[in-house]
Amino acid sequence: MDSARSGGGSGAGPPPEVLRALRDAVAAAASGGETTAPLSALGLDALSIVDGDGREVVRLGEVRGGDVERRPLDAGGARFELALAPPVREEVFGPIALLLETLLYRADGFDSSSDYAEGWRRVGVVTADPSMGEPFRRLVRFAPQNVTVLVLGESGSGKEAAARAVHTLSSRAAGPFVSVNVPAIPPALLESELFGHVRGAFTGAERDRRGLLEEASGGTIFFDEIGDLGLSLQAKLLRSLQERELRRVGENRSRAVDVRVVSATSRDLAKEVEAGRFREDLYYRLHVAIISLPPLRERGRDALLLARHFLDRFAKEFARGPLRLTPEAQQALLAHEWPGNVRELQNALCQAAALAETAGAVSEELLPPSVRKRSRTASAGDYRSRIAAHRRRIVREALERSGGNRSRAARDLGLSRQALLYLMKELAVTSPRSGVPRPKGETAPK
Repeated sequence: MDSARSGGGSGAGPPPEVLRALRDAVAAAASGGETTAPLSALGLDALSIVDGDGREVVRLGEVRGGDVERRPLDAGGARFELALAPPVREEVFGPIALLLETLLYRADGFDSSSDYAEGWRRVGVVTADPSMGEPFRRLVRFAPQNVTVLVLGESGSGKEAAARAVHTLSSRAAGPFVSVNVPAIPPALLESELFGHVRGAFTGAERDRRGLLEEASGGTIFFDEIGDLGLSLQAKLLRSLQERELRRVGENRSRAVDVRVVSATSRDLAKEVEAGRFREDLYYRLHVAIISLPPLRERGRDALLLARHFLDRFAKEFARGPLRLTPEAQQALLAHEWPGNVRELQNALCQAAALAETAGAVSEELLPPSVRKRSRTASAGDYRSRIAAHRRRIVREALERSGGNRSRAARDLGLSRQALLYLMKELAVTSPRSGVPRPKGETAPK
């Protein structure tokens, strides 16, 4: 197959603008509208999608003879088949399949508790807790649109994973994803790293060099901990975002740049603006589409789910064979507050797997001292307060699943509505839609 019939030169994926046009064409065709699809730019004559009942839901173009490539599409619980004529290279097929799976996934209206868990899994995030439902719903709505995304969350809570998911589920997925850890780059070097420089711009600049913004052109740039960016660079970054152009250090002419910006911070940027440490105009430029990630301590039994995931990974990496967590180790993991969130949990399981015997059990003694100490403290707590906290969590989860509908929550718990109302009063639990403050020290419902 020649390069013209395989969607471009060898090794190249489809350009982002072509994927965007294809997404729009498929969406229009699925709703019965007339559209022109960029098939020739992809090396295709025809594209069709068939649902699980054998019904053709989308057809673009006409098959002119020759081979037809058919592969399944996985849109969560729904199954489809994609047919392309003629067949294309994997570098072309992969981005097309991912884009269409995402489009079908969003169009099918996934709302049950398992749907967001499956959705997060597809972009590499392990979770089953309801608190991760709303972040995922925002993710799949923001990702395909060309909006600036700001991810909020504590350090180690998975902000970069969410940013990568935004990129993966966007029409820019075939382009680069460039991650910039702002606090990790010395302030004196950060301007050159971001904007590049020309030869002779400063001592040691022996040749022209592209910056990270140029490297991300056609794709996504991710600013981790954007709140740490200095005021002078904030002004320069704002101008680049507004004008869609940049100037390398030591250069007088501007260069066009086409990037999507995703930022993340563990700081309260509104307070940083009030304190004069963050520009108000840049704040409003970044504060557009917000995804807030809960800390691990508010994600229920996700700590155990993630622990098993990391344990399996490190057991393979260290050739330890299958490893398992003892009941005491599981209790310690669930009792710990995880101030370092997922990153701390990952490091704890890395240590445990490295210390474990081959095909053995990971006991509480193999976990870091900070985790073991928290477990002992929790086990010595007041019995009644721990039972009340457990009952309170069950009631809150039922209310969260029902969207605040108390009758549905009562049925879910096998209680009468009156019994549920009594429990809510006894345990000081409020409906998720209520603005009544919770008791001091209580966390948000999961």
